[in-house]
Amino acid sequence: MTTNPLPDTHLAVLDAATALFGRALAGGLDGDCEACPGWTRRDCANHVLGGGLRYAAYFPRLPESEIAWTRTTDHAGEKPVPALYRTSAGLRKELAGAPDADAPVPHRLAEIPVRDLLALRVVELLVHAHDLDPSTWDSPEAEELAGWCLDHAREVLELMRSFDVLAEARAVPIGADPRARLLALSGR
Repeated sequence: MTTNPLPDTHLAVLDAATALFGRALAGGLDGDCEACPGWTRRDCANHVLGGGLRYAAYFPRLPESEIAWTRTTDHAGEKPVPALYRTSAGLRKELAGAPDADAPVPHRLAEIPVRDLLALRVVELLVHAHDLDPSTWDSPEAEELAGWCLDHAREVLELMRSFDVLAEARAVPIGADPRARLLALSGR
């Protein structure tokens, strides 16, 4: 068996992105999510919280029929920040225990390597934090996380775009900081 686990530094990035999303959740879930037309703020939160459960379920290769409920459940409830950590714990454990970062996992759209699933999750947390509360991006930490995503998630983002999950990438001015470039790459 190949032993090529995810670096601890990548797991630390996941932890930092989770904490950033937690700060965005703390602002409340009432009203519409302007960045995600047709979604409420609660819909956006539940998409991300359910994503932690779905991504963890890809490791034991659970069938879609056993994962579908994660798309329709109110995971956030009355205490969305603790719910984030509860719904993210299984994925964190699976990623930390994965013996091979290049091993494929069956995302519902395509088989992708473990390392790309981690990168996709970090992008999801980061971009949706911005969707819920743009002020969460007003920090050097958010800039570093966006830079990490640009270095590690481009390929998987283009794959997701090929399935019409993301809007077309947008142009950014030369010299734009990593946060602006990540939003543009994710079609925002």
